[in-house]
Amino acid sequence: MNKKHIYITGIAGMLGSNLAYELKGRYFISGVDLIEFNMPDVNASIFDILDYEKLRFDIEQKKPDIIIHTAAYVDVDGCERNSDKAYLINVHLTLLISSICSDLGIKLIYISTDAVYADSNILSKEDDLIQPINVYGITKLMAEHHVLNINGLVIRTNIFGINYQNKQSFAEWIIKSLQEGKTIELFHDVLFSPILVNDLAEIINKIILKDLIGIYNVCSTGYISKHDFGVYLKEKFHIESGVIIKSSINNSNLLARRQKNMSMSNSKISSKLDIIIKTPKESIISFFKNYNANYFNKEER
Repeated sequence: MNKKHIYITGIAGMLGSNLAYELKGRYFISGVDLIEFNMPDVNASIFDILDYEKLRFDIEQKKPDIIIHTAAYVDVDGCERNSDKAYLINVHLTLLISSICSDLGIKLIYISTDAVYADSNILSKEDDLIQPINVYGITKLMAEHHVLNINGLVIRTNIFGINYQNKQSFAEWIIKSLQEGKTIELFHDVLFSPILVNDLAEIINKIILKDLIGIYNVCSTGYISKHDFGVYLKEKFHIESGVIIKSSINNSNLLARRQKNMSMSNSKISSKLDIIIKTPKESIISFFKNYNANYFNKEER
């Protein structure tokens, strides 16, 4: 059986690079990003993805079977300050990619967000109330419609993991800050269902094999507060230095409104694929193992 070819937009980002790393070998992997990206056995192009002619030419040349669209403007406050940029990257770009996929017969998998749900939901399900409260969530929801119009797949998620590039993910920032003896504030009143990016990659592989379409929450089982997430990281990594202060999002200086309850249910995807997805704490344990195993060999590159 011939290996399928996956093309990843935003391949240099944390999600894109982890997907490339986990899926290469099982698939031919190529992609595009604005910044340089080097990974063995991965064919990455470097150009502005908003250049439609270059993007279409690159995709036509590489002839992928599947595009995983991870590229997005994810700075929530940045989206609020510059809604035109948020619309251009999150909505218009997704429309262009959807059009290319429709023209060329390519399956599209779109990475969306938990920020589309209403703040009142508890463990939001795919058919629950949709009510984004900031520009980021609104533009991601608008983009979803373009994907669904061509029978693509929308994955609503919230990820954490190790960054392939020499920069820190949210979890890595917590660890590094504590190891340096810093005091950090984490919200006790924001709940989310973070999934380890490596586990997301494995589920995407199963999704491809099943050829699913529609909307699926792909997240951890249950939820945790941002504060407890940090506390458990500190405990699991045996970090004695640093301090985590319990704070409230009500007292933050954030520009954009944020949902307090970002928890999601993964019952639909779990049932469809007949899988059990880790809880947030189980995910942190797996993250700890990867971190100590020098995943990506970051220090050696």
